[in-house]
Amino acid sequence: MNQITSVHIADGHMHMLTLSSEQGAITVDGCHAVVYPRAHKPLDLALLPIAPYLTHSSGSLVVTLGGGLFHIQRVPLELASESDRIAQIKWEASQVLIESIDRYVIDFLPAGRVAFWTAIPQEVATGYTAYFSELGFDPIVIMPEPMALYALGKHDPVGRNRGAIWVGHEWSSFVAIANDALTVAETVNLRREPHQTSGTVSQIKKWIQGDLGMKRRRPAFDQILLCGEANSMTVMASLLADFKTPRIVPFDFSTYLPDIQTPDSTEGGSAQFALALGAALAHA
Repeated sequence: MNQITSVHIADGHMHMLTLSSEQGAITVDGCHAVVYPRAHKPLDLALLPIAPYLTHSSGSLVVTLGGGLFHIQRVPLELASESDRIAQIKWEASQVLIESIDRYVIDFLPAGRVAFWTAIPQEVATGYTAYFSELGFDPIVIMPEPMALYALGKHDPVGRNRGAIWVGHEWSSFVAIANDALTVAETVNLRREPHQTSGTVSQIKKWIQGDLGMKRRRPAFDQILLCGEANSMTVMASLLADFKTPRIVPFDFSTYLPDIQTPDSTEGGSAQFALALGAALAHA
C-alpha cells in the first residue's frame, strides 16, 4: 500500500488529508483543517496545531504552499537539451527575482513551447523539509499552489478546455488546461484591491472570461472548477451565479471524483481540501 500525507498551507489555515492507493484503488483516509498562526513563530511551534493529526509519520508527504510563499511565471521555452533548458530557466528567474537565485529552489514544468518556472525561498523549503523529516516522512515534496490545482484539474473529465480556481481569504490561484496541458497558471493577492469583494469578483471574472488584455481572449472554457475556503466559496458561488457559460462547478469529493473512496462527511465542506487532494494525486 502506498500512503501519502498532503498538507496545504495558505491564508492562515492548514488543510491536511491522507491518501492511500493499493492496486489502483484510491482512498482518502481522513481530512483535517486547523488554523495556522500568522505570527512569526519558530516553525515547530507554528505547526503544532496539525501535529495531533500526523498519525502516520512515515511514507511520502507533500506540502502545498499558498500565495506569498513562491513565485510562478510563464516563459517561452527553447527547443533544446535538458541542460540548456535548465540554464535558460535559471537565467529567466535571475531577471525577475530580487535576490540571488541561489537563495531559491527553482523548478519548471515544460508545456510545449512554453514553461512555467517556480521559485520557493530556500529557507521556506529547508524549514518544512527539516520539520517533517524529523517526524519520519520520506520523501518530502514541496510544491506551489497552482501546480496542485493543475494536478486536480487534470482529473476533470469534462471538456477539452477547462479551468480551475482556488479562492482563499487573501490569495487566489487559477489554472487553464487544454488537452491536459497547462496553459495558464497565476496566483494573485486579493487584498491589494481597494475593495476586496469587488476586486476578487473582477479578477475571477477575467479568468473565467479568458481576458488576456489588449482585447484578446483565450479559447472559451467548457467548465470551471471552483474550490477554496468554505466562507470564500459560499460568497463567490453566489456572486458568480449569473454565469451561464462556462459552467462553474463547485468542487465536491463525491461528484468530482466518484471513483475515490472519501470520508462520508467533511466539516466545512470538501472544497477546502481540493488542493491537498490534487497534490496527493500528483504523487500517488
